[in-house]
Amino acid sequence: MTDSIDANEILLQTEDLDWQVMGEGVGIKVLRVSEETGQWTALIRMEAGATFAAHKHLGAADGMVLEGRLDYRVGSAERGAFLYEPLGAVHEATTCAEPTTIYFNAYGPIVFHDESGAVTQILSHETALAMQQGAKAHFTADRAKPAA
Repeated sequence: MTDSIDANEILLQTEDLDWQVMGEGVGIKVLRVSEETGQWTALIRMEAGATFAAHKHLGAADGMVLEGRLDYRVGSAERGAFLYEPLGAVHEATTCAEPTTIYFNAYGPIVFHDESGAVTQILSHETALAMQQGAKAHFTADRAKPAA
């Protein structure tokens, strides 16, 4: 038995982390970023009426609704719902009618696009790392026209 702690182990008190702005009414607390695999984990909070713009998954993603309700092409995901979004999944705008918090794992980048399909922003492990480090840039994941 060893008493040493692995330098890669993480214990975060999520209440102590600041919400970073992802877009109008959308906040994020990035919990972990793997620069080796591109995977990242976060809490995402959406205010009532907030929108997460149209996007395509260049890696699978999964998560769980911790509070509220998320509405998107698969249906309504309420508190306790588990979500899985496969590689290549395309989602139009995702909305919520009430305050919603999601625990989210991305296993690759998410590409936001406008109505013509043009890429407007890429949310990758690099972007997540910048947010985790407190970057004050306004990430525009809420804009459906044009999408971010």
